[in-house]
Amino acid sequence: MNIYKYFPVASDRMGIIWTLSSIKDSYIIEFGPSGTTHYAVESIGQLNGEDFSNIYSTHMSESDITFGKYDRLEKSIKEVDLNKSPKYIFVMASSISSIIGTDIEAICEEIQKEVNAKLIPIKTGGLKADYNFGVEEALELIVKNIVKEPNTKNNKINIIGSNIDAYNFLSDCNEIKRLMKEIFSKEINTIFTSYTSIEDIENAAEAELNIVLRKEGLKAAEYMKKKFNIPYVYGKPIGLESTISWIKEVQALMNYDINEDALNKDIQSIKQYIFRLKMRLRSLKFKDVAIFGDYDTVYNFKKFSMELGLNVVRAEVLYNCNIEDNDILKNTGELNRMMFLKNNNIDILFGDGPSLDMESSARVKVQVSNPNLKSVNIYPYVPYVGFRGALLLIEKLLSKEY
Repeated sequence: MNIYKYFPVASDRMGIIWTLSSIKDSYIIEFGPSGTTHYAVESIGQLNGEDFSNIYSTHMSESDITFGKYDRLEKSIKEVDLNKSPKYIFVMASSISSIIGTDIEAICEEIQKEVNAKLIPIKTGGLKADYNFGVEEALELIVKNIVKEPNTKNNKINIIGSNIDAYNFLSDCNEIKRLMKEIFSKEINTIFTSYTSIEDIENAAEAELNIVLRKEGLKAAEYMKKKFNIPYVYGKPIGLESTISWIKEVQALMNYDINEDALNKDIQSIKQYIFRLKMRLRSLKFKDVAIFGDYDTVYNFKKFSMELGLNVVRAEVLYNCNIEDNDILKNTGELNRMMFLKNNNIDILFGDGPSLDMESSARVKVQVSNPNLKSVNIYPYVPYVGFRGALLLIEKLLSKEY
């Protein structure tokens, strides 16, 4: 069992709630104590996200737990259906009702004919997995149950994986929008799931391409490719080389025309600053970097650090998942991370809030992942991805006196 001073890894239940909570006109009923639902909603503000959904708790009594009763859940579903008239209701178990074996799928099937809303049962949501699996399941459920067959195609783009649990999601999403607009003259159709609506998601199949920014969005993208014949590009473009490769991949897949003037202007601007940074870093005795965070952030910040000629001494994903890169560690525990940062001399630390708060020798500290302790992100034009993200990160490194 791990020891925690800060936060344990959030459960799959939290990942599901975070993913659904930013969808306008979505309705979620959780079968469990109201206190646990309240905590989940309160955590949304710490992610710098906003709750646009309608989340309800059935509450539970001792007899519900002891005898496995679910009358409260049935009544709650019928009450929300009658008074709010939603198109869809997501129904999920809390950690407690999940542990006692509540069969949410069977309950929804039993009372579906008694309500007008389409009931979408969520099978996970207990203590089985980390939050990234909850995000993955929620995205897949959304595309399977809400996205409709398109009447027409609109030549627009969907973004999959811009969720409020992703640090800096708002600015990163805006940079992807800018790149698609300025380089390819393409507009965005639907965003999964930050600042979107049920109607937007219903019309997602009208798009001609899915941009997947995180690993957890791949199952949803694969489903849309098979059912709606929408191809996808997966990658979180951090750094100059990654952004250029990402643009070339999109162009090759879709045969889009590229605005060469806009592309070359961005590239030349960044190249001069990368050269300045490399010259400055060349004289340093230490150029060691440590990276802690979610999978796609760690993987791509590692590539970016290597692009700058920095020495990545540790890269670690802070939850359990499949990792193809053997040089990236998987969740060794908070205490192990604290000891590493305390006992090793590093110059640059890219990490989550707790990692930045731990004792370390790092001269440059940049928060790149959640959990978040004190950062407030409301200005939507400070990305880490794309050309502007590369410039911002280089600026942070150039601004520090070594």
